[in-house]
Amino acid sequence: MPKMRLLWQSQAVMQSPTAGLKPLSAASANPSPDAPLSARCLDTLLRSKSISPAVSPPKSATTEIRRRRWGTPLELDATARRALELLSEAGMSKGGIHDYTHTGFGGILRHFHGKGILYATGEMLDTFLLEQRALLDQGDISQWKWGLVRRSCELLKQCAAMNSIDLPDLRPWDPVWNRPKQIIQHDAPTAKQFAESENIYVLVWMVNKRMEQLGLSESTVRHYTEEGLAVILKKHYDSGTESYSDKLISQLTEERRLQYEQGEVGRTTYQNLRKAAAMLQEFRLTGKITPERIPNWGRREVIPQHKAILDKFSTHVTTQSNWAESSVSTVTSVARVFLLELEDHGIVSIETVAMMDIATCVTRMLGRYTGGMRSALFGIRTFLRFLYETGITAYNFCKALPEFVCPRKNFHEGFSCDELEHLLSQPDTTSAVGKRDYAMMVLAVQSGLRSCDIIRLTFDSINWRTREIRVVQHKTGQPIVIPLEPEAGNAIADYLLNGRPKSSLPQIFLCHVGAVRALKSRTGSAIVSKYMKGAGIHSGHRGFHSFRRTFATSLLQSKVPIELIQQMLGQTHIDSAKPYLAIDEQGLKRCALPLLSHGKEVGN
Repeated sequence: MPKMRLLWQSQAVMQSPTAGLKPLSAASANPSPDAPLSARCLDTLLRSKSISPAVSPPKSATTEIRRRRWGTPLELDATARRALELLSEAGMSKGGIHDYTHTGFGGILRHFHGKGILYATGEMLDTFLLEQRALLDQGDISQWKWGLVRRSCELLKQCAAMNSIDLPDLRPWDPVWNRPKQIIQHDAPTAKQFAESENIYVLVWMVNKRMEQLGLSESTVRHYTEEGLAVILKKHYDSGTESYSDKLISQLTEERRLQYEQGEVGRTTYQNLRKAAAMLQEFRLTGKITPERIPNWGRREVIPQHKAILDKFSTHVTTQSNWAESSVSTVTSVARVFLLELEDHGIVSIETVAMMDIATCVTRMLGRYTGGMRSALFGIRTFLRFLYETGITAYNFCKALPEFVCPRKNFHEGFSCDELEHLLSQPDTTSAVGKRDYAMMVLAVQSGLRSCDIIRLTFDSINWRTREIRVVQHKTGQPIVIPLEPEAGNAIADYLLNGRPKSSLPQIFLCHVGAVRALKSRTGSAIVSKYMKGAGIHSGHRGFHSFRRTFATSLLQSKVPIELIQQMLGQTHIDSAKPYLAIDEQGLKRCALPLLSHGKEVGN
């Protein structure tokens, strides 16, 4: 692979936080062994014996640099001085300035001045980083020094290009020589590439441009490109082809899935590749992309004959039941996992399955299923009953399985008053996202609405004159009317007037990352998890649903009758409301009927 030029914006030497990279505020706590003890400015360092002033390269040398098409060289000394000034203006600590002066920029200057070089290009800095990486792998330099030198190279490129700096998280190390020769964000395909049928670089370049046209943020486009499109492009080049290949993409997503399951890459990295692969395939077939769609790329699928049965089952529970979408998804997922267990047991024809096979597979599945034993048993029984009723099996195997398991004795708790106060103080209400998150959490704790109902809340749901919220519950399909408290109403109004993006969508709360769109169902849990971490609240089994429990408990402590609490929660049966109240034992005792008979206390 020929050498490539690298612009500072690309992913060559950008990576996410590493364990060895220390925060800037603590950078001086453990200085590099070779860093000078005295803190001097860069000019003093250049005049010291540690770095001898280099002689300007002859004109011929400068001309040769430019002739090699390595980009515009940057003046190392002046750029480093300017970068230090910008870091100081940004509020970096004296310790951080010291480390960048002596170990970061200082190490780079010592390297190039030792070779008589005062001007360097991006590729020359990348070559220097490759040498430093080799030293790290050999144990000759520390992880801290490696991270500092990498970031210093990025800052030099950034300062020279934009006369400004920031300190983004460094991304996993990916040597520049291992990437495709064209940079997706900057190099347009050639006429020859456009003329080739399904050229992979043309496709990824067009998808990248489409993401920008859809209004996705710069960071979102960068993540999809660097962790998705660029990886797919490299896979094709390494395989010796420049034509789109579904087989190569499937192999790549499977490899990344295994890395994710083994903890080698994070969930976001895995999802970015899946989304990029889906967008690439969608654009190839339709000429458009849908960034918010997350396909099951890399997921193990059942064999074709079992997939046909699974599809029929999914259609059956969708059309023949009044279950919520989440319940349909749960039983379908359970059926899929159960079929995979049958396959692992050597059963490829479900018509010939025996009771012993069912018992073995159910036992194995319940030992590994993460969705809960109660859900698993319910889903398996529903699937087995479907197989019998449709004539696929001659025997109703669901009769051999228990209908329920022992009920839970431990109930998930809500938030205490102190926890709630700390939690609601976390969102930055001067920002649009902070206004949205604060409004959603205040509404949840003052109304008891589920996360899914708050996310689906529309303008028609709120009657501002009567101060009421009218919704059809997503889980039960039952309508409910609840009062709109002043604090929640003011928070929603503040978001609508000062934070919500301009959009014709009916939903009140919208996604602010990437293209403007409705929130996903799991957004509520992500919001609460983020702010719980910031507030130092132990998560346990708590999430967005804990606001609903907090709401119910507060009503109980205010001596509200349990029947009324049931109505306010939107529960159709009194038993459905009890788990929300069980945490408050004293309150339950107040709700219980006294043991009286005709005005006389019952004896012991």
